[in-house]
Amino acid sequence: MHVLVVTSMYPSASSPWLGAFLPDQVHGLQAAGVDVDLLVIDPRKTRLDYALKVAPLVRKLRSRHYDLVHTHHTYSLLAVGLARRLARLSVPIVLTNHEAEITDTEHQTRTWHPTSYLRHSLALKRFAAGRADFIILVSSRLAAVVPPGVGYEIIPCGVDLGKFKPLDRRACRERLGIPSDAKVVFFSGRAGAGYKRFSLAQATFDLVRRRAPGALLVTAGDIRYDDMPLYFNAADAVLQTSFCEASPAVVKEALACEVPVVSTDAGDTKEVVDGVPYCFVCRPDSSELADRVLDCIGQRAVGGRERLLAQRLGLDQVAARMIDVYRKLCEDA
Repeated sequence: MHVLVVTSMYPSASSPWLGAFLPDQVHGLQAAGVDVDLLVIDPRKTRLDYALKVAPLVRKLRSRHYDLVHTHHTYSLLAVGLARRLARLSVPIVLTNHEAEITDTEHQTRTWHPTSYLRHSLALKRFAAGRADFIILVSSRLAAVVPPGVGYEIIPCGVDLGKFKPLDRRACRERLGIPSDAKVVFFSGRAGAGYKRFSLAQATFDLVRRRAPGALLVTAGDIRYDDMPLYFNAADAVLQTSFCEASPAVVKEALACEVPVVSTDAGDTKEVVDGVPYCFVCRPDSSELADRVLDCIGQRAVGGRERLLAQRLGLDQVAARMIDVYRKLCEDA
């Protein structure tokens, strides 16, 4: 099977966190025997790159036979749809939607900028989704984007269970220069990302520190993605305070390391952590969050990996689910 993956969400040296799950997803498909070509649209250089990539897409589609195109993000889908029409081909298009702003019904992340209004436009997202032949949603909370008549399935992004695994907490702290006796809270997002609500995380940690003097708050910031397992395993708890998520990878990565998670009800967090000890989904209240963080001190989220496997969230499991979608779509084409 030959698949062209088109995305504007892909890590780079300047933005290592953007789309960090996608290389793992591509590798999972390749390991399952799918022949994958990749085309990356980079709106960080210029938003015109969506339009500039249409001609290369046309050439790529004409250069070889693809069984389907798998695209990520609304604007990437619009570029792919236009390229397919210009190439005069009928290759099926699959869209994976990860767009957390769909869940931001109160527009807390919307700014004054016109592009922000476009990014939050559900009408535009539904129009674009109507150009796809099938839609993959990473959580059920994104279902509002699916237009009538388009099939969809919920397949969250998987986690690399070989990379993210339980490690000795003391050894990880020694490698990172963190005192072995500290109470460590790991904030999973970048402090500057507004939807991560770092102010709530800081208020929560201030309450934790009052009751546990010497506690440390570690933020993800510029941490290399490959070093993340060390930071997860060094922590007593992973704190997520977002009000806007689709299917946060950090929750699954923490569970893979069997590290407790304390989170607001963001994305599919509640479904993912359900039944795992020392994992809590709370109201956006600093006092409640702090109480739960303190409950996690010195504990492990034992069974977190089994929970992920039961939900078929390993990379190989997610790849198999996607390939099932591909095959059904190709049979119907």
